[in-house]
Amino acid sequence: MLIEIIILTLIIEIFSIIGRILFDSMKERYKKNKLPFKSHVHHGYMGIVIILAYFFYHLESFLIVGMALFFSDVIHHFIVLPVWIGRTEFP
Repeated sequence: MLIEIIILTLIIEIFSIIGRILFDSMKERYKKNKLPFKSHVHHGYMGIVIILAYFFYHLESFLIVGMALFFSDVIHHFIVLPVWIGRTEFP
């Protein structure tokens, strides 16, 4: 189960980085047109909800996905973003 969590965490983090690159490039266009645009979603919150659902349904896949989402968010905000942009962008 630990290997699955690690692999899924890395996959989710790769998509988070790709999404960050794509949405950051789109943000400038939205600012020029003065449209509201929020591009960052903390997927760690979704992970916590899925982990809690694991305790009700006892499906191992819930625990794997929830932990991977949570760890990916932690890695993204406390390792990737400080290296990339110099701040965590965590509320």
